[in-house]
Amino acid sequence: GQSLGYGFVNYVDPKDAEKAINTLNGLRLQTKTIKVSYARPSSASIRDANLYVSGLPKPMTQKELEQLFSQYG
Repeated sequence: GQSLGYGFVNYVDPKDAEKAINTLNGLRLQTKTIKVSYARPSSASIRDANLYVSGLPKPMTQKELEQLFSQYG
C-alpha cells in the first residue's frame, strides 16, 4: 500500500533515537521534507526511544522507512 505520510519508529536505546532525530529531522525525501520528533507514548520507560515521523512521501514503503532509520540503531 501507499504511505499515509507519517509513521512511528521504535528504538531500544534512547541514544539511537536521539541520533536519528538529529540526523534525519528536516531531511528532504523526494519532494517532501520529513519531520522527526519524539512520540508521546503512555509508558515513561519508552518515552525517549519512540519517534514520530511526518511528511513522508506517499510512495515510501515500510521497508524503505526501516532501511532509513535502521542506520541509527
